[in-house]
Amino acid sequence: MFVISKLKGFTLFELVIVILLLGILAISLSKISLFSVSGYVDAKDRHSLGSSTKFITEIISRNLRESLPQSIRVGNSGSIYCVEYIHVENASTLIDFNNAIPLDNIQVAEFDVASSAAQYVVVMPITTNELYSTNLGVITAFSGFSVNSGIATINLPAPYKFKYLPPQNRIFLTNSPSSFCLDDNTGQLYSYKNYPMVASQPFPPTGGSISLMAENLAASGTVFTYQPGNLHRSGLFQMSFEIFNRSKNQSLGVESFQLFHEVHIRNVP
Repeated sequence: MFVISKLKGFTLFELVIVILLLGILAISLSKISLFSVSGYVDAKDRHSLGSSTKFITEIISRNLRESLPQSIRVGNSGSIYCVEYIHVENASTLIDFNNAIPLDNIQVAEFDVASSAAQYVVVMPITTNELYSTNLGVITAFSGFSVNSGIATINLPAPYKFKYLPPQNRIFLTNSPSSFCLDDNTGQLYSYKNYPMVASQPFPPTGGSISLMAENLAASGTVFTYQPGNLHRSGLFQMSFEIFNRSKNQSLGVESFQLFHEVHIRNVP
């Protein structure tokens, strides 16, 4: 005797429902994965922006705090915004100094650090205008030094009459001026070093070395401002600009951070 079993299969309607549910599930999982990846990429981009901001503020702040007193000056020409300063290579205490006559050498306490990179000798810088003009009795060329029995003799290329007698007997050995400049047209921040000293601030400097510090920046009002110190407070330097993620993130498009940073300049002549 033959037994015929009744086997049941899927109907077309059931098959369509299963395919539809699987499609919905696949789309949901893909969106979850996409959101996770987008969140990771956006977080990485924001971290990169934050790191760039920290790098810029740290480099500029450190250099300005260690700059020669009264050497900071700021300004702009069109879309070029610059802050200029003079880096101190060395400093010492005057031992034998007379500002009443021209000097071709100066005796100071022995240096602790080699000063082979120095190009200028500075005594009592009071104003920025005096500092950036080599004929006003504050700054002159440096041509080396010798040491004997704990006393260093700084040599000048020609006799020079200094204008002031510093009350703290400070003397500085410095390098050529340096600048940080933001080009608002390109969004790039550059560092300029070892260019010739000129009475008027250059925008940008020429004749020295140049290196790219950061990209994707934009001016936000006056980028660099400086209030010189006085008898009641230290000098105050401020910088303000925007930094962008111009490659666009995964979810919100172009993002930017507004940077505002202050640096207290405590150095005195």
